[in-house]
Amino acid sequence: MRTRSEDTRARILTASADLFARQGYHGTGLAELLDAVGLQKGGFYHHIASKEQLLLEIMLDPIDRVLASSDRILGSDADATTKFQRLGTDLGQAMAADLAAWTVFLREYSALGDEGKKQVLQRRQQYLNRWRRVLEDGTATGEFRKLDLAFVESVLGLFIYTFVWARAATPPEELTASIMGVLTHGVCVAPVSVNR
Repeated sequence: MRTRSEDTRARILTASADLFARQGYHGTGLAELLDAVGLQKGGFYHHIASKEQLLLEIMLDPIDRVLASSDRILGSDADATTKFQRLGTDLGQAMAADLAAWTVFLREYSALGDEGKKQVLQRRQQYLNRWRRVLEDGTATGEFRKLDLAFVESVLGLFIYTFVWARAATPPEELTASIMGVLTHGVCVAPVSVNR
């Protein structure tokens, strides 16, 4: 069970992510943040060291969650095709659950200082390496054709942009199935049924 302090911190992160996603990091002032979370300046800074630290935490939170869930997927005994599909389903669910934070992750990277950028890039690369590993395993087992894996660098952007632009029109499960249908048919040797 979370403490009251943890609940307040989570509320700050969620409300701030919504504001940053709609207005941009630089377009959101401290007064708007305080109003959105219902805190005075002192209470806000009790939980958050600075606005930039807040931005960094908003960006790291969703990637840390998919790092943890992708570890479980890769640790399973499933074949590479199943792991590939599970990675996509997991990422789609993560996007649907916290699209504002993912939008901030994509759009506001340049607002971070050097150390923050380094942390975000490291985590992003760790995550994409999980996709790369599954693709390499699938190629080794003959499930996937030999490909230039440079496209893996675009996986997060593909999901985020699709979810941002189609969020109101299409249910998340259908968006994920659409993305994974294209990816799966692009990498698999034999036709594969994509779960909807």
